[in-house]
Amino acid sequence: MSKAAVRNPDATRKNILQVAFEEILLKGYQGLRVDEVLKKTGFTKGAFYHHFKSKKELGHAVIDEVLKPWIHERWIEPLKQVKDPITDLIKMMNDSREEININELHTGCPLNNLTHEMSPLDESFRVRIVAIWEIWYQALAETFERGQQTGLIRKDVNPHNIARFLIATIEGIIGQCKCYMSDQAFDEAGKCLQDYVKTLRA
Repeated sequence: MSKAAVRNPDATRKNILQVAFEEILLKGYQGLRVDEVLKKTGFTKGAFYHHFKSKKELGHAVIDEVLKPWIHERWIEPLKQVKDPITDLIKMMNDSREEININELHTGCPLNNLTHEMSPLDESFRVRIVAIWEIWYQALAETFERGQQTGLIRKDVNPHNIARFLIATIEGIIGQCKCYMSDQAFDEAGKCLQDYVKTLRA
C-alpha cells in the first residue's frame, strides 16, 4: 500500500471512487478496469483491495457513495426547498442546462446509463439503482403535492403520475442527445418540457 494511502485512507477511497465513477461514465461498468483506475490514481493493488474486495464491490460503492449523493445534491435537496413548483422547476432545468456542455451530452446521465447497462444483468446493481430512482420520484411527487396544497398546482393532476412522467422525459431527452451530441436537439426538447410544466399551474 502506498504511503499516501496509509496516511489518509478516507481520501484514498474517495479518490478511487471518483476515478471509477468517471471511468464508468465513459466506458460503462463492464468497460471498467481496476488496473486503469490504479494507473490514474497512482495507488497500488494493496491500497485498492484494502477498500474493495472486488470490482463488483467497487461498482456498488460508486452507486451508493458517488451516484446517490450526486442525485441528492442535484435534485433531492433543491426539491425540498421548492416553493412554487412551476417557476422553481423551470429554474432548476435552466440551471442544469447551463452546467451541461457538449461533452457531457455525449456521456449522458450516469444513472440512466447504469440503468440500461446493469439492471438486466445483475440484481444487486438493479436494486441499488432503482432505490435512487425512487427517492427522486418521491421527492418530485411530494413537490407537486405541496403545490396542490398551496393552490399553485391543478387539483386534477396526479402528482405521482406527473413525477414519473417528468423524470422519464428528462432522461429521455438526455439519452437522445447523447446520440445526437447536439445542443439544438437538447434545447428544443427542453423548451417543450418547460411548456408542458407550465400547463400544470392552477
